[in-house]
Amino acid sequence: MKVICRVKVTPSTDAIIPPFSSKVGKTLLGGTKLNVSISPLWDGKKYLFKAGDVPLPMTVYAGDDYWFRIGGDEKDVARAITSLRETKVFNTWWHVRDVEVNQVENVPSDAKKMVVETMTPAILPDPFNPKKRKRFSNEFVTVFAVNFMDELKFTREDVKEKLATIEEVVTEEPSWMRWETVNYAGKRVVGVTGKFTYSSERLGEIMPVLENAIAKGIGSSRRNGFGIVKITLESKNVKVTFY
Repeated sequence: MKVICRVKVTPSTDAIIPPFSSKVGKTLLGGTKLNVSISPLWDGKKYLFKAGDVPLPMTVYAGDDYWFRIGGDEKDVARAITSLRETKVFNTWWHVRDVEVNQVENVPSDAKKMVVETMTPAILPDPFNPKKRKRFSNEFVTVFAVNFMDELKFTREDVKEKLATIEEVVTEEPSWMRWETVNYAGKRVVGVTGKFTYSSERLGEIMPVLENAIAKGIGSSRRNGFGIVKITLESKNVKVTFY
């Protein structure tokens, strides 16, 4: 079962934080190496990161509420939460105010249309060759390759062998995307942001893969906060959004 845990935290003083803020949540979780995604901070409107080649810092404010989310298998998220501690990070103490866990459930298996909107830049590895540079594409197999490998234990060879079957499942519809550069841990990282639309009569066949993406995001470096997505599924003129 996939779950999403949202942790509400408050800094005790104003503080300067890095341009990609997932380091806060990762530190409060003790630097966990579990197979979960950990998002940047959320201020109620957006995830906190600054795009650009220059590592411009951001400010958080004393007493304001921020959230970060942990997504993954229920047992992994539960283990991660056991390491949650109030900690001094970036010269301020972070107080834990609330922890909320929700199951990823009621995903409509009869959906015929899906919209995937990136909330943080996604790093999309080549699904066939790990040595190649990252991909910039809305191709379904590229966007969800990591989810197939994670959830169904596919190897890259499996992806190659099953490519025709996977491509039969969905059709890429008009979408938009762009490159976005951020600075993470002192390194320049280029990711994809956008809104990707897909249609299919067979989305129900890959529900576990979609639930993996809802909980953990897409692409690589999900534990560092990349690839968090909002997924909207449309069935019989009813739209349901998960994020």
